[in-house]
Amino acid sequence: MRRIFTALISAAMIAAAVPAAAGTRDVKLPDYEEHVMKNGLKVFIVPASEVPLVTMRLLIPAGSYTDKEGDEGLAAMTARLLLNGAGGMGAEEISASVEGVGGRLDAWAGRDYAIVTGDFLSRDFELGLDHLARVVTRPDFPAEEFERERSIVLAEAMSVKENPYALANREFLRLLLAPDPYGNPVDGYPASVRKMSRDDVFFFHKEHYVPEGAILAVVGDVDAGKAKKLIEKKLGGWKSGAPVLVRIVNVNRTEILSRRVIVIDKPDLTQSQIRIGNIAVGRNTPDYFDLKVANSILGGGFTSRLMDEIRVNRGLSYGARSGLGQFRYGGFFGIYTHTKNATLRETIDVALEQVRLMRDVKVEDEELAGSRRYISGLFPFDIETNADIAQWMTDLDFYSLGGDFVEKYRSRIGAVSSDDVMRVAREHFGYDANLIVVMTNYDETKQQLEGLGDIEVISMSEIE
Repeated sequence: MRRIFTALISAAMIAAAVPAAAGTRDVKLPDYEEHVMKNGLKVFIVPASEVPLVTMRLLIPAGSYTDKEGDEGLAAMTARLLLNGAGGMGAEEISASVEGVGGRLDAWAGRDYAIVTGDFLSRDFELGLDHLARVVTRPDFPAEEFERERSIVLAEAMSVKENPYALANREFLRLLLAPDPYGNPVDGYPASVRKMSRDDVFFFHKEHYVPEGAILAVVGDVDAGKAKKLIEKKLGGWKSGAPVLVRIVNVNRTEILSRRVIVIDKPDLTQSQIRIGNIAVGRNTPDYFDLKVANSILGGGFTSRLMDEIRVNRGLSYGARSGLGQFRYGGFFGIYTHTKNATLRETIDVALEQVRLMRDVKVEDEELAGSRRYISGLFPFDIETNADIAQWMTDLDFYSLGGDFVEKYRSRIGAVSSDDVMRVAREHFGYDANLIVVMTNYDETKQQLEGLGDIEVISMSEIE
């Protein structure tokens, strides 16, 4: 059954991809029904009968942003454990039941929310929904499963220190966004994972896994009326109540006013990790489409300016990219690259110069048009499967993006001008005002960093 299920998914993806790739028209979501249950759960039902599959995606506002100080990783641990025993069924029983019909059930947490998702043949929709409701509303969090998962997460958290790339990423966000919870790793720090208890998981679930604020999308070969009744049957008894208010820190995020350089001194490094960034805007910004194009030009792809200047033209690194982390309550902009110690300053200067050019010089028409075509051409592939549509349904509502966001996506990308790109680069890509985090052998590279900005040095012994 596993192979049959995979083949059906592949066929659906191929069938959807051909017309999407061929056209240049705007795309839109299929027709759907929207309901709000008595307990506050919002439900979207999207009938799509092309193949006999159903996807369910339940979004719960219980991501790592809700972790309290010292409890980093608790939201992620709670989500990890949902499928490890619920409603009297053990992890192996749940897995056997789901896999026995060729289905899939999964759960995880990101920064903004937790997700429980499932894919089943349409004839097994009720079984799949029953399991989804079971793990969300009646998890058992078995003690042995908690200890096993905690040991895995702790080992992974501790291993970050041995990976310069991963550690630079973690410390960059922490140093840039602290004390905001978005600056913490989703899975937590070694110290927070060590102190985590099973009781903590039970309490977190009780506080945050409530229907008020949660969003369920059901997409696929279902009858909307029958699906609604089945959802009411399985999830109507989910205990209602307002979710706990999360700790929102510095939502407006004061602009960084000067350059700050932090060196993480790792004497054994021969390659330096470089991160450059600043606080930016959240997912629901009116500048979203302008930023999408601007970042694509700067560092969002293999033909971007950062790749051209740092890798292709100068051979300073194998890769360089930029990106925007955009969440419900704010976000950040970052540049990511690495180079040998001898070319550390040159690489930083080249990256900063590309930021300056984005801010001060209009993008030429050909480069702008190429970026718009690239983004617009890829977009239909973001909405071709049941899972894609389910994600859009939940995210559009969660981030309050508006009902026409998908339908007008390509036309809004096409309307981005060179003036728009320059404006958002000036407002959201920091040049003189940014944080530069460098992980390097400081004794070897300190002279290169002179004049770059105020420097603070952190020893590896200060980092867990």
